[in-house]
Amino acid sequence: MKQLVACFSILVIALQGAVAQDIMDIKKYREKVVEYNQDIRSAQLGVQAADANIKAAESDKGPRIDAGVKYNYTGRPFDPTNLKPVGAPADEWLPIHHNYNANVTIRQDIYNGGRVKSNVRLQESKKDIQLAVENLTGNELVHYADQHYWQSVGRKEFLALAQEYKVSVEKLVEVAKNKYDAEIVSKNDLLMAQVKLNDADLQVLQAENELKVSIMELNRLMGVDVNIPTAIQDSVKFENFVFNTNNVVERGLTQRGELKQAEAEVRASQALKDLTASKYKGSLHVYAKGLYGAPSPQFGRGAEGNYYAGIGFAMPIYHGGKKKREIAAKTIQTNIAVLQKEKVTDQIVLDISEAQYLLDESTKRVILTENSLSNANENLHLITDRYQDGLAPIIEVINAQINWQAAYVAYINAKVNHMVKRSNLIRATGELYN
Repeated sequence: MKQLVACFSILVIALQGAVAQDIMDIKKYREKVVEYNQDIRSAQLGVQAADANIKAAESDKGPRIDAGVKYNYTGRPFDPTNLKPVGAPADEWLPIHHNYNANVTIRQDIYNGGRVKSNVRLQESKKDIQLAVENLTGNELVHYADQHYWQSVGRKEFLALAQEYKVSVEKLVEVAKNKYDAEIVSKNDLLMAQVKLNDADLQVLQAENELKVSIMELNRLMGVDVNIPTAIQDSVKFENFVFNTNNVVERGLTQRGELKQAEAEVRASQALKDLTASKYKGSLHVYAKGLYGAPSPQFGRGAEGNYYAGIGFAMPIYHGGKKKREIAAKTIQTNIAVLQKEKVTDQIVLDISEAQYLLDESTKRVILTENSLSNANENLHLITDRYQDGLAPIIEVINAQINWQAAYVAYINAKVNHMVKRSNLIRATGELYN
């Protein structure tokens, strides 16, 4: 029998542990949201595409090898009869209607005005932009997910509060009924208490529905069936927030995705300006071409091989002032990107300062509402005892219950707001998404 009891106890403990493991805490929830979110995955694909573009740009450093075939029919062909060598077969030196060849060309740029180098820098800057977009998207997404998670936990607390309030009202109804049955109070007391009980039932129903809808939203963000009863924390735990505030502004300026993107936009604009200028700096290349076809090098009918090799140089001289205007336009775009970077920098400094202020305010609000709840709870007990002793009217008990409930609601809201403000400060420093 003792062994059976021991086994049962172990089973209960194991089941409790399994249930505890099923609780979706904030860390697990963030991971699932980030893993599922389409915007994050799109940003990651953008980074992969940028990598491919960098490799494509770097491939221009090497030689180009092209192959081709050509055929044409000439209606009035050149007559090479006068070029016929002595003793050559007569049927090979006649006008040729059919011209064809297969060829292979190898070309290597020696100098191109920095075009390849500028294009590589441009593609690298575009990759930095995509990385910054991923960081920015993740930072905002996690903050958004945090808000929904803590709001859901708050709604779970609201449900517990509504149920507790209902129990309190049920006790009041019982006391009022006993006092009415004993003809101590009028029926008015009982009716007032029963009205409040009906209102408490409605509050419980409303709190249950709001929690279900909130859980549906959490499930949607994780990419699971919205009707799955995901288990979350029972309440928001208020505790000291340990956060390194040293050089917090400097950290934000080095980690925020918005600023990284703005800086990459400046580099991209500069690279694009250099790429535009490279078109007007001339180019030098060497090439070799081999072909096989007819007519032969001596205009014979039989197919023969031939080859070419050489070096080429091209230098733009005058294009109606196009170079000057294009460079001026690209310079303006670079200046715009620099101004945008300065704007983003100012906004980040403001965000961090504001986030610190709001977090400090939310911390004080939790402490104040907790004290108010303690006072409201004590007042409720005192008024309830006075009513039971016949020293206070029932309306004072009802008002005390309402004040206690309002104080509890304010306390829950303060805790939820505090957790959101924690997340907001970490978001402001760019550390929410790694």
